[in-house]
Amino acid sequence: MGFSLWNIFKAGLLLTNSILILHRKRFLARHGLDDVNNMGVVPADRPFQVQAIGLLQAVQYLKLPVIAANILTIVFELLLGGG
Repeated sequence: MGFSLWNIFKAGLLLTNSILILHRKRFLARHGLDDVNNMGVVPADRPFQVQAIGLLQAVQYLKLPVIAANILTIVFELLLGGG
């Protein structure tokens, strides 16, 4: 596996998929990452946690484009061969 734009795209797609499968109530709430208002402290005291919550909430809007990118990636890998 070489260092190419296609492999970087696939790695980013895998990371996005891994963020998308995190369930808000079952997993994120247990770690305090489900909502900024449920942190228990002032958001200014934990800026990294606020940024992480914002990222997790923003990625939820990418569900349909990620599904399309997954389908496109699977088709390209089947047609061109993954190597």
